[in-house]
Amino acid sequence: MTGQARRRGTVAWLLNFARPATALLTASTASRLAGHALGAATLALPAWAVGMLATGQAAGAGFVVLTVALTLVAAVAKAVLRYLEQLLGHLAAFGLMGEMRVELLARLAPQAPAVTDGAGAARIQAVAVRDVDRVEVFFAHTIAPAVSAVVIPLAAAAVAWVAAGPAVGLTVAVVLALGLGLPLLGAGAGQRGAREVATVRADIAQHVADTLRLRDDVRANEAERVRAAGLAEQDALLSRALAASGRRAGLRHALANLRVWLGTLGVLAVGVVTATDLEAALPSILLAAALVPGTITSLETVERLATSLPTGLEAARRVRELLDAAPVVDEPVTATTASLPAAPALELRDVTFAYPGAPSPTLEGLSFAVARGEFVGVVGATGSGKSTISRLAQRHFDPQRGTVFVDGVDARELGSAEVARRVVVADQDPFVLEGTMRESLRLADDSASDERLRWALELVELDHGLDAQVGRRGARLSGGQRQRLALARTLVRAAPELDRCILVLDEATSHQDPLTQARLIARLRALGVTLVVIAHRLETLRDADRTITLSASATPASP
Repeated sequence: MTGQARRRGTVAWLLNFARPATALLTASTASRLAGHALGAATLALPAWAVGMLATGQAAGAGFVVLTVALTLVAAVAKAVLRYLEQLLGHLAAFGLMGEMRVELLARLAPQAPAVTDGAGAARIQAVAVRDVDRVEVFFAHTIAPAVSAVVIPLAAAAVAWVAAGPAVGLTVAVVLALGLGLPLLGAGAGQRGAREVATVRADIAQHVADTLRLRDDVRANEAERVRAAGLAEQDALLSRALAASGRRAGLRHALANLRVWLGTLGVLAVGVVTATDLEAALPSILLAAALVPGTITSLETVERLATSLPTGLEAARRVRELLDAAPVVDEPVTATTASLPAAPALELRDVTFAYPGAPSPTLEGLSFAVARGEFVGVVGATGSGKSTISRLAQRHFDPQRGTVFVDGVDARELGSAEVARRVVVADQDPFVLEGTMRESLRLADDSASDERLRWALELVELDHGLDAQVGRRGARLSGGQRQRLALARTLVRAAPELDRCILVLDEATSHQDPLTQARLIARLRALGVTLVVIAHRLETLRDADRTITLSASATPASP
């Protein structure tokens, strides 16, 4: 697909997305058209009046007062309409941006963490926050300006034609057409530059996020200079791209100003040369000439859009690309909610799985089953596929070969939502929401009662009150307390069907001392849950009914 076709497709997608805000955008556009027409009149009317006074076709203080009064009324009305245009346009834009973020969240949340593993969490955040912000330029500053940039010049040329004759009207039309054409200079280069800027900014965001996330490893390996050099290289790329964009914008702006002044003089010259009675025609010629600077506001916006719109369209393309990306797993047309009571709660049968782009499978030919109410431990070396089991169990991915069964039913037939309801996972590095304990726990179920929340906190031995602040990303809690809070949140979610759920703990108690780990496991077993515990330390699994050890080939070494 060519760049032009891609831009057309993006514009069509944005217009379709904007349909719910049609009334607001129409009102904003109408306000802009009326305001810009009055803006042109604030220059054209005094110019015409000066011509009338200079040629003696009008005289007296009454004519001057009337002209001034009409000009003031037009200026005040223009200001009011400008406010309405901006208010209505931004109400529409901010509402649509909110809907866009909600749609992104609804689309991507069920695919996490698979989608963040593939695209990078920081890149996705950059799209959901910064790119959606940049789309605002289309909703609030493109639709109405694009309409007015066509309608106002056409109307101005028509007025000049009627008032001063065909030659002057045609000259005004040519000058204003140049105002529409100049912003198109370098449009392709501008779009390519916007794409380069957006890509480099996303790379910088991911680089910074990775560096902060791995800061301990970076320090341990004395790699600070290497990471800083990589960031400096990306920053240099961004500087060069922004500088090129600035040069293009400066050239367009200079040509736009030259068009206004030379165009005004050209209209005057044509009017003077073609007038059969210059004295009678002078007021109309001055009126027509004043329409060139009088319409500058409508056409200046087009010039500004030549700089900002490519960035907005590139941002929209990235948002659309994320929304339209094929899901990591395919959902069934009709999801089943059936269960086979006699079947294992969880079973992996001859499962082979490789992450996208990986040179070899992480799991190969893996088979095991977990009976209802059983406590099964999974251990193995780093990279043997322990955490991959939890992701397959909750259907973040589907295996390339083999089948994952939940309650005896193929997870593909159940669908992701039903699998997520039956299989709940707590991992070793949980996200803790800034705010109170209550707010963090209710991420699992916003309708959960305080009684259920206190039950979960008591079960995991957290004596914090529900109104206690946990700090940014749980900064006021220790590592072990954050893990227990995450486990409590998992239990809040599973509580309505606790005896039917499959609870997977993926190193979820790794920061606990052995005695605390043992008490937590014992309490979970007492609840009757089916328990799959993934751990590095065998002592965590000493009370397990069975232990599955994954070897480097990810095949069970000992059931």
